[in-house]
Amino acid sequence: MYLTFQYGPSCRKRVVIRRLPPGLTKEQLAEQLHPLPAHDYFEFFTADLSLYPHLYSRAYINFRNPDDILLFRDRFDGYIFIDSKGLEYPAVVEFAPFQKIAKKKLKKKDAKTGSIEDDPEYKKFLEAYCVEEEKTSANPETLLGDIEAKTRELIARRTTPLLEYIKNRKLEKQRIREEKREERRRRELEKKRLREEERKRRREEERCKRKAADRPKRSVEKEVRIQVILIRPKNDS
Repeated sequence: MYLTFQYGPSCRKRVVIRRLPPGLTKEQLAEQLHPLPAHDYFEFFTADLSLYPHLYSRAYINFRNPDDILLFRDRFDGYIFIDSKGLEYPAVVEFAPFQKIAKKKLKKKDAKTGSIEDDPEYKKFLEAYCVEEEKTSANPETLLGDIEAKTRELIARRTTPLLEYIKNRKLEKQRIREEKREERRRRELEKKRLREEERKRRREEERCKRKAADRPKRSVEKEVRIQVILIRPKNDS
């Protein structure tokens, strides 16, 4: 790979060595790169297994003298690294895309370091622990009574916000089921009432039709009876 340089404040001096063996360590790489020209930054990154099958390690070096980069390029660009299995990995040397060097953050000293002896919560814990120690060394009968009392207290308070929530959800679901069941029963009763009313209406219509159909027959029979009554005395005379 061909590298060109700019001299001055903006000169690029940070290079990256790519396509290194995935099983290579920083110590092994430093040993193979020895002797390295003057540098103020040397960072090694192992292969990212999530990028399989493209598993390569890489390293970043920031040289103090830009002229050393050409010598380093001529020496290691295309250099064959061999892993423990005998596989060959031709390295690639190029300028790092990001030329700035990450600064290591200094860890701030914890202000609470060594202050546990003065912590109020820790003092309460020690007091409670001493009381428990005294109870442990007390009469077994007294200790058994305390255990039974604590057990009864825990049973009486055997509830948590989660248990209360589950209980309320269960009651709410039960209430909704009962409301739906009552609604279905009400609809069934309403349908039954409508069916009964429909049957009554039909029976009434049929009765009215039969009555209307029988009315002419009764009129004819009545006329016939009247004529018979009127004719009979004449025959008798």
